[in-house]
Amino acid sequence: MYVAEFTLHAKPGHYGQVTDLYSAFVADFLSTHPALESAVIVGDEGSGLVRGIGIWESKDAADSVNSEPEFAAFNDAIAPLLAVPADRVELQLLHAFRRA
Repeated sequence: MYVAEFTLHAKPGHYGQVTDLYSAFVADFLSTHPALESAVIVGDEGSGLVRGIGIWESKDAADSVNSEPEFAAFNDAIAPLLAVPADRVELQLLHAFRRA
């Protein structure tokens, strides 16, 4: 498994729009891309931070999102609402914990 983190910094007053767009995008993408195992979106309204963390079946699958038309359309839609360009970081999954 592999992790890709995608961080957004909403312009003042646009936090709700950013979280709504991001949540809709991830819900749709998760339902149509089986290599995306799971995703969480976290945020802090006070600072405008919205961060998505996706767990992928492989590094190749995580990397392939960059060439997906849906991802490009999402980036185009979200860009005017951001204070700075989005930041994507790929990470190794070290541990995953679940309640038994």
